[in-house]
Amino acid sequence: FPHIESALRLAIVKHEFRPSHLYKLDATVKEHPKSKAFEISDDGEFLQREREASPKDYPSFRALYDPLVIYFEILQYFIIASGNVYMRYEWSAVLQYHFMFHNRRIAEMRNGDDSAWRIMDTELASLYLYG
Repeated sequence: FPHIESALRLAIVKHEFRPSHLYKLDATVKEHPKSKAFEISDDGEFLQREREASPKDYPSFRALYDPLVIYFEILQYFIIASGNVYMRYEWSAVLQYHFMFHNRRIAEMRNGDDSAWRIMDTELASLYLYG
């Protein structure tokens, strides 16, 4: 992925990539949408914040699809290069681990905690992977 900045690739594999930045993965995009929005606070202060993605950022199916494919290709490359959990264990065990891991993370996110997505759940791994 030579046209993708290393900082973007790292953000993707660390699950820190913002969906509103998907356009950054499209090498054909010549002009990027402005990434900042400005507003005035109740105190009259001038505030700068990242603006939300807009349908104007993706005027066609291909404008969204192509960078989305690149996003998943980067993830797939990282998974293959990172040790292949799915090749070390029985596939049925990997699936069980994955489904339970996902369910736990969703429950945690409902309580505002999304910190455990990037680490292996050792309790679940011992239950499903290590036997």
